[in-house]
Amino acid sequence: MLRERKETVPPAGKPAVPGTRPMVEETEIEMEALQLAAQMIMENGGETFRAEETVRRMGQGFGLRQVESFAVPSGLFISYRTAEGKLETSIKRVHHRSTNLTTVDAVNQISRETAAGALRPEKALSRLQGVSALRERGRGPMPMGAAALCAGGFAFLFQGGWREALLSAAIAALVQGVSLLLTMIGDPGIATNILGGLLTAMLSSLVAGWIPGLLTEAVVAGALMPLVPGLAMTNAVQDTLRGDMVSGLSHGASALLTACLIAGGALLAPPLLRLMSGGGL
Repeated sequence: MLRERKETVPPAGKPAVPGTRPMVEETEIEMEALQLAAQMIMENGGETFRAEETVRRMGQGFGLRQVESFAVPSGLFISYRTAEGKLETSIKRVHHRSTNLTTVDAVNQISRETAAGALRPEKALSRLQGVSALRERGRGPMPMGAAALCAGGFAFLFQGGWREALLSAAIAALVQGVSLLLTMIGDPGIATNILGGLLTAMLSSLVAGWIPGLLTEAVVAGALMPLVPGLAMTNAVQDTLRGDMVSGLSHGASALLTACLIAGGALLAPPLLRLMSGGGL
């Protein structure tokens, strides 16, 4: 959690100026900016080494000394010394993970400007908060369109035609919409992966029964591709090659578990369809 801000108290005999707000210590703003930048990178698909590098460069841009950070997929540790020599430390828990490389790019741009000395801590924090708010409002139809485009393209790669590509795109967009709805309601995590695989396989099988000659395998494979955790596996390889074994193994295990859950959901579709049609499991 973000550390509590400290407010300066006016000296005895000198009342606060009317109409002004108490000043927040600058070190608190610096720490909050560093935490928020690293948190958004890790929550939106960025690598742990990128979060650590961002903290280091932004801290140096703020004029801090001995800036150190250690990131793992579930948390972040930051420490630095102020210009006065005071040691500041913090721990930040990271609960949610998704994929939004636009947010990562925006944070990287703010980090570069801060490292160049173009942004003060207050301005950097304000811009980071703006990016975070924009991300929360940006859960619209764009992810559904991206999922449809991805699924349609992969359907072609799996030897499908225009029919398979269009059906795969429609199913992927629908599944992505259901996933976004579940995310807005709460954070189901495992349930989203299982349900995504189940819906994809069930809808593909149902449509295949109405359209003769449809290559069902291409439809299912194409619609499942937007659910596959490719970015997490890429991050696992990058972290491992950089010597960060903790983050590499964590990302790899998470990607493998996600893939197993998606495949398990898809494997549940045939027996459920047989059960719904009056047959046995």
